[in-house]
Amino acid sequence: MSKSKKIPFDRRTMRSLAVSCVFAYDFVLREKRAAESENPKKAEKIKRSTDTVSISKPVGKGLKRHTTMTRFEYEEKYKEVLELLKDEAPEEPVKEDTFNTEEFIQDVLSSKLEEEGKEEVIFADLPDYNEYLYPVVNGVVENIDEIDAAIVRNLKNWALDRVNRADLAIIRVAAFEMMKFGSVVPLQIAINEAVELAKAGDQKSGSFVNGVLAGIAKELRPEQ
Repeated sequence: MSKSKKIPFDRRTMRSLAVSCVFAYDFVLREKRAAESENPKKAEKIKRSTDTVSISKPVGKGLKRHTTMTRFEYEEKYKEVLELLKDEAPEEPVKEDTFNTEEFIQDVLSSKLEEEGKEEVIFADLPDYNEYLYPVVNGVVENIDEIDAAIVRNLKNWALDRVNRADLAIIRVAAFEMMKFGSVVPLQIAINEAVELAKAGDQKSGSFVNGVLAGIAKELRPEQ
């Protein structure tokens, strides 16, 4: 039996895995927002010292040499050149390494399987990974501010920080499906699946999730 057959990777399971990833991403997001709120200049300094940039230089015969350094090192090394160029773009744009969703998914879910005593799975090789799991997790990451704004508008006398983190992960996934992924997941299915997932933890959670998503649905389709 192959490793992938040890877990039923159907769409419902994929949604549960997506929620697990978004739940884990919440910790990354909270740390990032806390750093920016506490000291924007310090956060930018940390970003410059930890972000990496990749520079490609031609070495002849169509080949290129790739060099990686921190943003701080890049700015120090090419300070004079950058001052001369000012706002002009270089011939070969500098590519910044940002949050890697694919590695994040693999790390989070591998840890989850390890805790459950199951063998490691290469999630990118599984059915529905490219069609559902990756685009949903990546979509939540890229649209998190818009998603959270929609959630806040539909929280009744409740702050986002007070929402149960598991419920919030479920709502974020469903909200993304409703707002950006409707061609793949119909709106009503997104709500129903989210509510069922929340109910598995607590009946009250199911009602809460349903209420928030119903509000978002009304914003998206006021005529219905």
